[in-house]
Amino acid sequence: MTDIKKDWYLLYCKGKEELRALTNLKNQGIDSFFPTMKVERKVRNKLTSKEVVIFPNYLFVEIDKETANFNSIRSTRGVIDFVKCGANYTKVPVALVAELKVKQLCRDKSADEVTEYNAGEQVIIQEGPFKGIEAIYQCKDGLERAVLLINLIHNVTTMSVANAEIKSKLAR
Repeated sequence: MTDIKKDWYLLYCKGKEELRALTNLKNQGIDSFFPTMKVERKVRNKLTSKEVVIFPNYLFVEIDKETANFNSIRSTRGVIDFVKCGANYTKVPVALVAELKVKQLCRDKSADEVTEYNAGEQVIIQEGPFKGIEAIYQCKDGLERAVLLINLIHNVTTMSVANAEIKSKLAR
């Protein structure tokens, strides 16, 4: 029984075609990875989440140097060539790729949790006429709004506020 030794290599891809290259490499049975992260941006007063590539135009591939067809990988749609140092293909340390994968999972989880609040959680309104007022999160009011309980002039009132306008009091 032979021990298969796979190493991670770095590919240079065509502009904004990392996903295309990733799909075509997976179709060939090649394990590949490119780190992304979710970025929340405010566009037209709406909080939107977008997947952004951390290393644009680069893709990591795990292959066995002895059995892999480097020409086939290089000719894959979306791929330009392997990153080289002189005549040698650049190997990427396994630990680095593993750490990037773990960090991406952590980032993805934390990005999902940013807009999720629990009933009873204290929040602060970040924008609008009630900016700076502390409130208590009650529930969702559709996809982009939340129902808050606020104390105005010694009178507790319920109001609906855009999710983009509130922030957890603990996240200060």
